[in-house]
Amino acid sequence: MGVIGDLARKPVNRTAQRGGKAISLTAMEYRVLEYLVHRPRAVVSKTELIEHLYDYNWERFSNVIEVYISALRHKLNKGSSRQPTRPLRGPVYV
Repeated sequence: MGVIGDLARKPVNRTAQRGGKAISLTAMEYRVLEYLVHRPRAVVSKTELIEHLYDYNWERFSNVIEVYISALRHKLNKGSSRQPTRPLRGPVYV
């Protein structure tokens, strides 16, 4: 289990909890979370996420990463004043 603050990721059943409450994630949202949890306090670029999540033929100019990050951020931050992810200017996520 990966834990960062009050966010817990359970790889066995591919679920997440925040403050003891279960968070329903899609398969892709979980993959994004998993990648970010392995890089705490690191700046992760859009390109880095695309390269990890898709094969080399993926359309790099698509906004699909922004969609996943936005949905994941909304689900993780719901009902909490602490935000585990925050955007930086440009296509970078922390």
